[in-house]
Amino acid sequence: MGLAATSTGAFGSGLACGPDGRPLRPGGPELTETLLDLARFAPGGLVVDVGCGQGGGVAALARRGFAAIGVDRDPAALARARGRVAEGIFFLADAGALPFSAGTIDGVLSECSLSTLPDRRRALGEWARVLTPGGRLALSDVYSRESPRGEGGTPSPVRTRAEVLAELAAAGFVVERFEDRSDVLQAWVARFVFEYGSLDALSGGACGLDVDALGRASPGYFVAIAERRIALSETRP
Repeated sequence: MGLAATSTGAFGSGLACGPDGRPLRPGGPELTETLLDLARFAPGGLVVDVGCGQGGGVAALARRGFAAIGVDRDPAALARARGRVAEGIFFLADAGALPFSAGTIDGVLSECSLSTLPDRRRALGEWARVLTPGGRLALSDVYSRESPRGEGGTPSPVRTRAEVLAELAAAGFVVERFEDRSDVLQAWVARFVFEYGSLDALSGGACGLDVDALGRASPGYFVAIAERRIALSETRP
């Protein structure tokens, strides 16, 4: 069965869409809705979907009454998103250099994008910068359920739970929830094989995974909700 489209932008998810237009992302639209249920974004708030691809997350945000913005580095995916989601506003931009002033965004949504970034620390710091004090981050992505080593002791590029939490804390986030959802990763692998015929197409690194990482990283999938920490200077009159 062929694929309708692919997205391989820099923090584009590296994901393909099947013939039904659904993204080959772990959990798909159903997990997006779960993530938004947990996020508790400010009602009617301004929420940015980082790595929005073809706009599924932006559409979900708009349906819930948020002012929805999508950001991606894949022009083709953004063109499709603009054609599909009239309520959304879309920007061609980098995850580590968002086109927003500091403290102007109420929420950030990131689905299977962080793991594809070359500089995760920079991106998380940028998301914290644009968020209002107390603004919220809703994140889903792959992680390693062990601390694997590759040949010659090389660490897997897939972060462990402890490493993900440390990255978030270093960027100024307080994590409220970290939940394992590896069940959706198993279903995703099965669907990926059904669409492509094998896992060989993972050489592109969909969701930060490739065949090698699948073989040695003991990969899992998580959802996390975090709040941008309020600095002491922001509480003073």
